[in-house]
Amino acid sequence: MPKKSTKKKEADQALPSLALVFGYIAIKELQRLEDRVRVLARLGYGNQEIAMICDTTPMTVAVMKSGLKKKKFRGSK
Repeated sequence: MPKKSTKKKEADQALPSLALVFGYIAIKELQRLEDRVRVLARLGYGNQEIAMICDTTPMTVAVMKSGLKKKKFRGSK
């Protein structure tokens, strides 16, 4: 029975790294951090994952996402 739990742990650890690889691929052509955050947020990544992919902090990502929301609302008027 212990082997099943070990396999589950390995699978749980493999999935986040695969998700991060997809995130890197999604933004590889984008230069600006704002554009990278926008794309990754639309893909459903959380602040922590976006921060890891963009090599920044989760707080920076949260502030940037807030700014993007404000721009969106100002642009629709």
